[in-house]
Amino acid sequence: MLTELFSEFINIYPEEKKRNKESANKNYGHLRSTKIMTEQLPVLLQQQSQLSPDQYLFKGSVGKGRMAEVPNLCILDKDITDSPEKGYYVVYLFDPGMMKFFLCLLQGWTQFENTYGARLGRKIILKNQGALRNQFEDETAFSLAELGLEAERTRTRGYIYGTIFHKVYFIDEMPNDQMLLDDLRQMMKVYQTMKAEIGSDIVHKTVPTESDFQEQIQTAPGKQLADGPIDRPSAALHVTTKWKRDVGIASNALQRSQYKCQVDPNHKTFTSQKNKHPFVEAHHFLPMALQGNFENSLDVPENIIVLCPTCHRAFHHGENDYKRELISLFYEDRKLALQRRGITISEKDLLDIYLKKDDIIE
Repeated sequence: MLTELFSEFINIYPEEKKRNKESANKNYGHLRSTKIMTEQLPVLLQQQSQLSPDQYLFKGSVGKGRMAEVPNLCILDKDITDSPEKGYYVVYLFDPGMMKFFLCLLQGWTQFENTYGARLGRKIILKNQGALRNQFEDETAFSLAELGLEAERTRTRGYIYGTIFHKVYFIDEMPNDQMLLDDLRQMMKVYQTMKAEIGSDIVHKTVPTESDFQEQIQTAPGKQLADGPIDRPSAALHVTTKWKRDVGIASNALQRSQYKCQVDPNHKTFTSQKNKHPFVEAHHFLPMALQGNFENSLDVPENIIVLCPTCHRAFHHGENDYKRELISLFYEDRKLALQRRGITISEKDLLDIYLKKDDIIE
């Protein structure tokens, strides 16, 4: 029944929108597409998903004043927001061409625009977007790519800026009810994890990014560790999805490398404005996301590779053959030192991590 209602709305909305625009009577409350989106779909989706109406608001919209370029159906946690203009929420967005629609976890754009103005607000919401993706990506298999919403109006582009994760559904490959509900439940789990770790006020919260970490280690005092295995961080020092990295340990690794790329010390990079040394970055060879699988800390100098920005990106985004070369090179170089820290992993398992999910690497 969900699929049928989604399909009916998609099929009739463009024509009803066109007729309403041409009509002298701009009241569109009586239209079939309006009733589906604002009345029937919210009720049915709440019933089928079994999400408590005491906890969640289901709001469908086809616009205010004129029919929307991007109709939407929002699911709002009442602890976070009661309006799509505030907080963050789960939403179905319908592409203007009605050839696809999206399930998204989204930051409301209007709050950033109202608080900071359009220009600075866009900068801050995009920074939040990147930081939240980095923090919660291990919770989900949803897409981190830019939302492929073909919106023309300036305000509707806020959906693109605010989307953290999404899944796209194409009309010629409509999912069945079970697929829609399974995806929604998965997205709601991420929503609740974010709520537990971020809270409700996303517009004023500074979410640390990978760039922030790399900048901090340029000037942080180096931190020495005792020899041997180090206890992993306690539960109080990490969130569900990200384990804390000590900037002092990473800074010490930079100093020990003499600010040279450990793939090739002859690699050229620019001079850091903060410390006047060649700018290099810290990369955890065994990703910190794996910390839960190890009793001893992965945040140790032996597990940190110092890289020029280009080589750092290669670990994340390089072709698999080149990644294999890098893994083999550093595995042989670091294997015994890691074992002295109580860290043991096979080269094959490490390769599987890098080649199966590039974005887990930090």
